[in-house]
Amino acid sequence: MISRSNVYPAYSFCPLPVDGINDEQRLKKAIRFVEEFFEENQLQLRYARVSENCIDKLKWFYQDRNVIVEPLEHTYDYVYNASDLINLAGKKYSKKRNHISQFMRLYGDYQYVPITEDNLGECKRILDIWADKNEQDKAPENSERFACYELFNNWSKFTSLKGALIKVNGNFEAFTIGELLNPETALIHIEKANTDFHGLYTLINRDFCRNEWSNVKYINREEDLGIEGLRKSKLSYNPAFMVKKFLVKVLH
Repeated sequence: MISRSNVYPAYSFCPLPVDGINDEQRLKKAIRFVEEFFEENQLQLRYARVSENCIDKLKWFYQDRNVIVEPLEHTYDYVYNASDLINLAGKKYSKKRNHISQFMRLYGDYQYVPITEDNLGECKRILDIWADKNEQDKAPENSERFACYELFNNWSKFTSLKGALIKVNGNFEAFTIGELLNPETALIHIEKANTDFHGLYTLINRDFCRNEWSNVKYINREEDLGIEGLRKSKLSYNPAFMVKKFLVKVLH
């Protein structure tokens, strides 16, 4: 997959073909395909979102060329202890507990409802409201709405996905979707909520982790995309560690 960067739109890049990272012949074949594309289109060869454990492999492959490695901080994944997000225990999570307590005082009872094909329309409605407010300046094909609709429209094909909706005062006001990344880590892909309901984001995050991911050690809540508000929010949950990713430029 060759992509155009949304953060740095002046250049194109390719993710490292990690499927064959431990198979030398498959890796060579995949990389040669990428190289030919960049050469034919007279583009600077770049691999983006390369994880730390793949850097040495890429340097080995290009040992006869100049390789420049740069951190892509906006793509770092935030990874949390699942028990922290489930329990919100201790002083460092007191504000989160207060948000939920205030939600309960203001709105009372709510319902936690697993996502099925029958209620995907509610997810679309919530997403549309969010996107109308937050993605007015984005081209449709680069929008989060576009990506989410691709997922919704192919829901039955993604058998590993789990999701939940929150119903408040008779209406669905938030949804979230994730999946098991490996035996000890869950990955949260999407989380959208009506910000008119104070504490709703905090509530759905806790309840989703509590109901669906109590059997894993870590929860990966993905990157902040360089958005300051998103970065602040993710840091407020006290990540256990970050999964760092890099831009690798291959020069002649």
